[in-house]
Amino acid sequence: MSPSRSNIVVVGGGLAGMAAAIEALYQTKESARVTVTLLEKERRTGGNSAKASSGINGAVTQVQKRVGSKDSVEAFVRDTIESGRGRSSETLVKRMINESADAVSWLQNGFLLELETVSQLGGHSFPRTHRIPDRNGKPRPVGWEIASTLGNYLSEQAGQTGSRFRLITEARVTEFLTAGNGRISGLIYESAKSGSSSIQRHSHESDVVVLATGGFGGEGSQPKLLKKYAPDLVGLPATNGPFATGDGVLMASAVGAALVDMDQIQVHPTGFVKADDPSNPTKFLAAESLRGAGGILLNGLGKRFVNELDTRDSVTSAMAESCSSESTRAQYRIHGSTDRGAVKTQAAAYLVLSQAAADSFGHGALGFYQKMGLMHSVSGLDGLASAIRVDLETLRQTLLSYDSAKDLKTKDDFGKTVFPQRMLNPDKPGDSYFWGVVTPSIHYTMGGVRFDQMSRVLRESDGQPIPGLLAAGEVTGGLHGANRLAGNSLLECVVYGRRAGQYAAAEVSDQHSDSLYNLLPE
Repeated sequence: MSPSRSNIVVVGGGLAGMAAAIEALYQTKESARVTVTLLEKERRTGGNSAKASSGINGAVTQVQKRVGSKDSVEAFVRDTIESGRGRSSETLVKRMINESADAVSWLQNGFLLELETVSQLGGHSFPRTHRIPDRNGKPRPVGWEIASTLGNYLSEQAGQTGSRFRLITEARVTEFLTAGNGRISGLIYESAKSGSSSIQRHSHESDVVVLATGGFGGEGSQPKLLKKYAPDLVGLPATNGPFATGDGVLMASAVGAALVDMDQIQVHPTGFVKADDPSNPTKFLAAESLRGAGGILLNGLGKRFVNELDTRDSVTSAMAESCSSESTRAQYRIHGSTDRGAVKTQAAAYLVLSQAAADSFGHGALGFYQKMGLMHSVSGLDGLASAIRVDLETLRQTLLSYDSAKDLKTKDDFGKTVFPQRMLNPDKPGDSYFWGVVTPSIHYTMGGVRFDQMSRVLRESDGQPIPGLLAAGEVTGGLHGANRLAGNSLLECVVYGRRAGQYAAAEVSDQHSDSLYNLLPE
């Protein structure tokens, strides 16, 4: 096993890893001797970042300025800290949010990504979640567009003659190499031997390793980490890909890294239940922007039970309380089917959009959900009542109360103050409604490797940085606390991925000490 070598090696090809690799290459562009390698265990880059559907947050961005937004860094910090329920590191939060506008600009200007649609999602006090609008009626999912654009860029870099960058896919990293002084000096990875099904082990030496392997929300039927830290969640469906198995957390812990908030698992309230496969443990996420555009949640009786724009943990708790019994749980009946919309012990609700809300969300993306059998359309309120099997007058009163609160005639029973669209249109009673069944699903692991605002991984024994080891993205912990706001995942990946790339470049650059000094926090 003869070792290969690069100055900087990034483990994981999601958004955090790609941002780190791109930034490291950029920061070392004047040094032909500095090499960067990215290792990804799947066949292609993207990870769970490619599945992100809500958008990326930014405060005081150019898009916000154009529409006269009153958002501020201070308001964004306050929302994030409040969402974290006292567990978030204020230092990490402020670093992320202070650089949020720059993160959005980096994607817009550096990669020509049209992050022009801004929504106000759950837990946010202002519209600040940026996504990409439909084009010619076709959806452009924000996570997929960002991940594929950056992935294509890196593939092009790797393919250039004499490139300083290597992209190695289907490479599963299993352990770190350490030097005598405790510094991380490389890693071991496995890959399939060319033309064979046998596994080959490789040793790869480096000056700096950036860990960006994601969380552990996709462990599947044998969830070792979930069973250890949050056993009450074992058995819930998940929105994660099967590659999110906590590899990086385990490897970092093995070399003495501190772990934090490992029991803090985000259960997203709206994982789609598919009519013809309701018990599938992997759910397609119903984008939070569906509710941001005006979608509401109803229980099996046709009644609202929550502020749809509350934080994810609050909405999930309300669903568990109001949508779990035989009479209150949402269920399917399509083409004569009587399949339940979820496993009997699990909560499920109806996600409903009016025509106005659907228009606001975009029919390209909505049509995508319909083609997948996740959302369905009906004509008029009576059609909706029939489709979801609720009493028509109960449903009418629910929507009348909602619109009354929107018109400021009454207070909303659930404290909602932002009403993106009306639910009834008296002038067009035959307007379409769009609906689907959603259920709480494991979505994100807030806990992980403890790190600082320069992306350095910290030791368990003394809290000091482990030399040669950086981390970014969902593999880290301490930033989001007990609950992550929608849109903060992609943001964290860009901000701390770039930070890791900058720090790694500074460590191997000719101007080592000066470069590191410039990165020190203000």
